[in-house]
Amino acid sequence: MSGKYRGVQAIVRAEYPKAIYVQSTAHTLNLAVSNASNIQPIRNCLGIIEKLYDFFNIPKRNNVLLNCIENGNETPNAKSFKRLCATRWIQRYDAVSDFVELFPYVIDALYNISNWHDSSATDASLLSKSIDSEFIIALQVVKLLFSYGLPLCKQLLKIRIDLKEAVELSNDTVKYLESIRANAEKTMALVFDLVLAVKRITKRQINRGNPCTDNTRNLDVEEYYRITIFIPYLDFFISELTERFLSHKSIFNRFECLFSKHELTAKEENEFTELIRFYSPMVSNDSLVLVELKLWQSKIQQCEKIPNTRLEALDICNKDIYPNM
Repeated sequence: MSGKYRGVQAIVRAEYPKAIYVQSTAHTLNLAVSNASNIQPIRNCLGIIEKLYDFFNIPKRNNVLLNCIENGNETPNAKSFKRLCATRWIQRYDAVSDFVELFPYVIDALYNISNWHDSSATDASLLSKSIDSEFIIALQVVKLLFSYGLPLCKQLLKIRIDLKEAVELSNDTVKYLESIRANAEKTMALVFDLVLAVKRITKRQINRGNPCTDNTRNLDVEEYYRITIFIPYLDFFISELTERFLSHKSIFNRFECLFSKHELTAKEENEFTELIRFYSPMVSNDSLVLVELKLWQSKIQQCEKIPNTRLEALDICNKDIYPNM
């Protein structure tokens, strides 16, 4: 579909060279999450969750988990794990959310299975040892950031969503994540409510986080995981959303004059002129297009409801009267 030479993108651009290639917005969001999740502690955390799903997918082991749930003091909404889907954001969020809810029962079930006298005991012991301080912090960070991306994902899956609306939603999400980044210490303090240990810090380390600060010897647990997990994942997530969603923002801003309810300002005329140049030579000369724009503005102002999206505007635009629009 997206191939530059033989895909649908190449066929469309052969006919319309100025067409902007945009992937499915929901798929783009999933790519942003996948790339951001390549940070080692996050990748390890999601990998362990997947291994635990496979481990408890066997009925005999799953019965132990169900018994732990039944004997617990609370009744969780989730009763089993969900697989971390590689292509669907909402399923990923559900899988992580369910795992967090079942986490205490998972620990109990692994302890019980580790007392068996078969290979399951060895596997349970190894999985128990993999659930360390780094895993727990990474799990909380993933759940936190996934929850901020969930509203965006639900909007992107709606029918006939406008690309400009998707970019605006992404921009709002990025701004909120940037505010979290600016107050990383405060946000981390809200998430951090556990007694955990810091990984050993050495002079040279290439396989995991090894923060070097002026106060390394007295580096507390919260600061350590804020530096090694929370801030890197947040920065990477913001960067991916910005690169994949906001790269077309400047072009979309130039279309705003097509929906203006007032006379064009000098700034809007300049932006529209830039838009004409971008689509040149597919449009006529500047003066003719500006006249057509004013006629178009007159038309939409007479409408009972001014179109808010490109799709709504396209429905009322007569290509014979407004060919350039």
